[in-house]
Amino acid sequence: MINYKLFIEDNFWLRDKDGNLSHFILNDVQAGYDRTLRHDYPDGQGIRENDLKGRQFGMSTYITALFTVDFVLSALGLIPSTNSDIYSHKDKETQAHFTRVNTFVDSWLITDQGGDYKNPEHHKELPRLRKHFLKNDQHGQLLAMNGAKIQTATAGAKVSGRGDTKQNILWSEAAFYPNTPILSAENLITGAEEQVPTGRGKIFRETTGNLAADYFAREYKMGKDGLSDFHSRFFAWYSHAEYTMPAPATWDVPDYYLVLLSKNVATINQCYWHFVKTRQLTDKKRLREYPTYDTEAFLYGGNPFFDADALLRYTNMVKKPMKTAMFASAL
Repeated sequence: MINYKLFIEDNFWLRDKDGNLSHFILNDVQAGYDRTLRHDYPDGQGIRENDLKGRQFGMSTYITALFTVDFVLSALGLIPSTNSDIYSHKDKETQAHFTRVNTFVDSWLITDQGGDYKNPEHHKELPRLRKHFLKNDQHGQLLAMNGAKIQTATAGAKVSGRGDTKQNILWSEAAFYPNTPILSAENLITGAEEQVPTGRGKIFRETTGNLAADYFAREYKMGKDGLSDFHSRFFAWYSHAEYTMPAPATWDVPDYYLVLLSKNVATINQCYWHFVKTRQLTDKKRLREYPTYDTEAFLYGGNPFFDADALLRYTNMVKKPMKTAMFASAL
């Protein structure tokens, strides 16, 4: 399998949360996910992932970087040619994804020539380098000389279709795609995914939670129950070590956090950060966007008839049967 982490950290730059250019060093969530993928898919093929996560983990940035590594290596003829699609739910986010792809490609081009991406003087070489490397360099799509391709688009009626062959697809914020009688997320996603051959390539559906009855929620549950070829993974807010804030000595820790503390999955400073972020556990939208349990990510979306807190409490009490069995009788 390609060592994606090594390639990314050696060659790619990005803008951090403060807007500063820096080497792309995987954060704790990204690095942990990279290890998981290497373990679960040793040959890097047939990746099928439903990723339910909190805000600002950098999951789509990491996956976009994976696809860009594939694009670069296939453009160089080091791996078979790849065709990658990156979808988002808003035009603004689609543009952000494409800007990120270009930053990765540009930083690799300069680094590969022995330059320093942070040096503005070295950027003057980019038009020449891109012209030599790319056959088609247009808004939303990069096409290499040998046909390798990477593109971004907004999930909607004009998707890549069903007739092409793809190797990689990312559905970013998949829980927020259109669901209307004319255009449904289910038809949109399943139709496009048929372009990726079974057992090959990479398909990621990553998102924060939305509604408990939408397409992604159903797919996530199927993967969680082992009824799908997709692995369903949940990344709770406390997975990200950056989410921390010193807790006052006088803070009366709510019962909500006692299980997390007893299991040592979160520190008291992390819990205090979450307490402040969710406005003392009262902001349902923020609880959905920074969920402690996967059920929170869905039950706090929309306007359920029953009280969301009660639904969450009883849902979390449900236990799977210890054993299952089938009985047959002769009539």
